[in-house]
Amino acid sequence: MSDVQRLKSRIMRRIYAIWFVKQALPMLAGGALFITVALRLTADRFFVAQIWSNFESVASSNIFAVPGYIASAMNHAEPSLLLMISFAGVAGLAIVIKLLRSIRSIMASSANLGLAYQTRR
Repeated sequence: MSDVQRLKSRIMRRIYAIWFVKQALPMLAGGALFITVALRLTADRFFVAQIWSNFESVASSNIFAVPGYIASAMNHAEPSLLLMISFAGVAGLAIVIKLLRSIRSIMASSANLGLAYQTRR
């Protein structure tokens, strides 16, 4: 390996390390903190196993009663829990939209690459 290549490798390693510390590390730490707080609030507010058991019993007895069960659960929930569920729904929707856009751009770029490859022949 030449000196130029070694120097380039060291510089790139430092650039990646700086990027990781400035971009990825705060995002990972923030995500971990958010998930920890959300799980703690969820565990404090309701007992998930009991809710799931009730949902399974309603779904197994009459599948058409599930929307009524969900509506009844939402009507009897605390406002802070409803707010948390709303935030989770909006965040989930944003993630799904971002994922679909990424898939669409990947598909478009792969289609463009395929066309470019075919025109070269």
